[in-house]
Parts: sequence; structure tokens; C-alpha cells
Amino acid sequence: MLGIITLIVALSAQIALLVYQMITKNHQQKVKNIMRLTTFGLFTLLLSVNVYWWGFRWTGLFILLLVLALISIISLIRKRQTVREFKPAKAILICINICILLTFSILPGIIFPQFNPIEVTGEYDVQTASVTLTDEDRTESYSEESEKRKITIQFWYPNLKDNDEKLPLIIFSHGSFGYRGSNLSTFLELASNGYVVCSIDHSYHAFFAKHMDKTMTIVDVNFFNDAVSITNNEYEAEYTYNLLHEWLDLRKADMSFVLNEITNNESGKIPDNIYSIIDNERIGLTGHSLGGATAASLGRELDIVDAVIVIDGTMIGEGIDFKENKEVLDLNAYPVPLLNLYNEDHYTDAMSQGTKYNNISASTNAVEAYDVVIRKSGHLNFTDLPMFSPALASLLGTGDVDNRYCIETMNQLVLDFFNYTLKQQGELNIKTEY
Repeated sequence: MLGIITLIVALSAQIALLVYQMITKNHQQKVKNIMRLTTFGLFTLLLSVNVYWWGFRWTGLFILLLVLALISIISLIRKRQTVREFKPAKAILICINICILLTFSILPGIIFPQFNPIEVTGEYDVQTASVTLTDEDRTESYSEESEKRKITIQFWYPNLKDNDEKLPLIIFSHGSFGYRGSNLSTFLELASNGYVVCSIDHSYHAFFAKHMDKTMTIVDVNFFNDAVSITNNEYEAEYTYNLLHEWLDLRKADMSFVLNEITNNESGKIPDNIYSIIDNERIGLTGHSLGGATAASLGRELDIVDAVIVIDGTMIGEGIDFKENKEVLDLNAYPVPLLNLYNEDHYTDAMSQGTKYNNISASTNAVEAYDVVIRKSGHLNFTDLPMFSPALASLLGTGDVDNRYCIETMNQLVLDFFNYTLKQQGELNIKTEY
């Protein structure tokens, strides 16, 4: 809203100036200079009192207003005596150009509006640290340079007074072309309540992965296009099955590698202050969408995993074969407590299929399982994107649910489930619908 108001005011001021110029048939250079200097001063004042938050949203506008202010200062100092002929066409062209520049400089504030962060409920101050790991046993399949697979992870963890205290570890995997910060509010909530959280950037599956050597890996174009095609049901069922399992295997290898690095620290790259407080006997896995499928599949395979949360994802790993044009599901008991969170359409579809659907089949056969829907939610409501950029999230897929309500409800469910399964704190009172 602030961005839209800013754009309307800025464009209205330029149009008003143009109208004044046209009526008086004068460039009104002095008026223009004073207006630009006043605008820059006012904007700087509003930045200083936090009406506008300094950062990427308003940097472009600040630079543009600064440049225009400097030009005006030079103009006023020179005190040009020559009176130039007023040309309406030129004045209109200048106005249009300034309006275009203003629009582009204000656009980040519209696409990424300011918002109040989700408040954490825990008592701990939270710190963060990032590490780039290299898996020497795997060659990067998305690169033609025969390089080893590079994975960057980020930790959020409590600032403990007593480093002898051991805390549960939670590992998170993002969705298709997400990134490691996609659920920052969830990570902060968990860490503030006494968890070490590690989020993985799956190189070439993340929209972007910024590594510690200052290099950046961008999402692979073929992966991006295939993911969109699968979402739109453009491929045959068997081809989709094989492609999804190929991606799942890559991500499972990533998560297994990261889990091994964190728990053993053989490379020595995990900071000691993080490694020393992790309790290897209490490990939870979670993820959004394809990341949730990754967590669920490893939860079935690795004895070290104690609990799993699938955040609005299909448990692809439950499909163990493809015969007669349909998946063959694993009917063996799912070995650890499982929480499935669904958006409304996903839940409706899952319930209509019953045990023929991967997640419901796993829940039915699990040692302990919960299937929960947040009504009116969409797929991207289970990330922080609707808070960070409502317009972009809506374009990619959100529901009519209040964005803050959905993310706060999800974060509370995630915390309650892990408190119950990893810390054995109290009873778990989870409803089916929220």
C-alpha cells in the first residue's frame, strides 16, 4: 500500500508540474528545482524516522531523488539568465521520462511491500551462520565442467549461555525453485524455542543459491521448465513418475550428505559453536513441496531420523514402482511420527483418493500420523513469500486465507509437533482443520 501511495503521489506531482508549465507557458525551472529539493529532503526525513525502511525496496528511489536534487542544486547555483523558449512537446517528453524513472524506482516497494515480521514465541535470541559444503563423491549433473556438487546450508540457532546444553536438529528442504530462506519465520520460531535449524539450498533446484565463495548458482532452465510442465500435467504419467524420482534421488543425496556432515563434522566446516550443541539423538526433517517429499523419503530410510513434517508436498518416495500405468505404493509401516500439512485443494484431492494417494497411504500405515488442512490456503501460503511479496505469491499460487494467519498457524503446528516428538513436551492436540 505504501508503494502504491508513493507512486500515485510522485506521478501526480509530476503531472501537476506539467500542467502548471503548460498554463504559464514557462519551464518553471526554479519551481521544479525547489520541488525536487523538497521531495528529496522529505523522503530522507521519512527514511530517518522509519516510515520508509532503508533497504533494497527504496534504494533506487533514493538514488533517483538524490541525482535530481544535485542537478537542481547545480541549476540554482548557476542562476542561468538566458530565458529558453518553452516547448510543450519537450516538456511533455521530460515529464514522461521522469514518470517512467519514478515508476521503475518505486516498483520494488510495490512488489515487495514493507511488513511487520512474524513475532517469535521463544525465549532465545537467534543467531545465523552459513556454510558451503562440497560433496567429493558426486559430480555435478547440472554442469558440463565435471565439478563436484556444491551445496550451501544456513543455520539458525539459539544463543545459549551454557554450551553444554544439547538441542534437537531440524533440517529443511525448500520446494522447486525455492531457496534456503523460503520459510525464515519458521526457522526463527524453532530456533527461538531451542532448536538448531539447518536449511539447504539445493543447487540448480533453488531459484538462486549464494555460496560462501561469492559465486551464485541459478536454477537450471530445464529443471524449471519440467517442473512447470509437470504442474500443468503436460507429461505422461510414467515419464512424470521417473522424472520426479530422479529429482527426489538428487535431493535425498543432498540431505543425507548434509546430515552426515552436521552430525560427524568430518570436514571440520560446521562451526564448533553449532556442532557442539546438536543432539544427534533428536533429529527432525521437514520441507515444503518437493522438499517435504525429500524429508519424508529419508524419514522412511534413515534410522537417525525421529520425526518428519511434510509441508504441502506429495510424498513421492512412497511410490516404489510404476506398473500398468499407475504407481505401486509402499505399504510397509511408516516408521516415525509424521505430520502432513495441506492446502485446501490438495487436501480435498488427497481425501478423494484415500489410500490410493501417497500421503494418505503413508499416514494410514504410519506408527503415528496427522493430516491437517488450513482452509482457504494455497500452495505458496506455506512459505513466507505472501508476506514478502503478496503480488508475486498470488501469481504463483495462494488461497484466500489471511497470509499472516496461515504462516502463524503453520509455525505453531510445526513447533508443537517437534516439541511433542523430539522433546517429549506435553500432549499433542492437533485438529484436522484450521
